[in-house]
Amino acid sequence: MTTTHITKIGNSRGIIIPAEVIKALALEEGDEVVLEYDTDTQVLSATFPKTKQLKLVSQKV
Repeated sequence: MTTTHITKIGNSRGIIIPAEVIKALALEEGDEVVLEYDTDTQVLSATFPKTKQLKLVSQKV
């Protein structure tokens, strides 16, 4: 889990995506982000339709 904060960006507000997430998803400036919000659960999800790769980190069990 990663925690971030709402940041003022010009006259708007935004969320900064941490560098490690950008690197893991191979995101680039201008990539499309699809946001969905479920009002019942208050869950905001972000999908990156054109993600080039996903680096999975194996966890020791």
